[in-house]
Amino acid sequence: MKTQAFVFIALFSFSAFSCSTKSLNGIDLRTGKHFESEKNSAQRGRVVVFLSAKCPCSRSHESSLKELANEFSDFSFIGVHSNKDEDEGLSSIYFRERGLNFPIIQDKESRIANDFGAMKTPHAFIVGPSGECWFNGGVDDTKDASKAKQFYLKQALLDLRSGKEPEQKTTRTLGCTIMR
Repeated sequence: MKTQAFVFIALFSFSAFSCSTKSLNGIDLRTGKHFESEKNSAQRGRVVVFLSAKCPCSRSHESSLKELANEFSDFSFIGVHSNKDEDEGLSSIYFRERGLNFPIIQDKESRIANDFGAMKTPHAFIVGPSGECWFNGGVDDTKDASKAKQFYLKQALLDLRSGKEPEQKTTRTLGCTIMR
């Protein structure tokens, strides 16, 4: 009975705080310019992915994320960099050189990471136009994208594109811990 109560509380807590940010704003590390995305500005929704400039797990998923951003252009993709132990200047250089095709917001105080409950990099969320959390989890089933067998984020986007809720709304997130 205690386990069931804990699971209920954990699920309720997840829906209460995850994906609750009304706007995502900060300096885009790729351009050095201020970026702001209002909750209702997304076409179909937003894919918010927490990334790191030094985490090998995050790095291994960058190509996959670029491809997903191209394939699912009806969703806006936004990267968030929340690691306090990574120099902002070096992270800016890193993300410019990587050529990601979506903004990477600097989250200096980990406010966005805390609002979403993001724990690792990469940690992905799909947020609906009204702020509802459609997906929370890993990009795939591994720390090394080249070894992936299950593509959680892509499948959730395919489900949404076909007009249904994602079959898996929450998946395991593997990667480096976000340092706050």
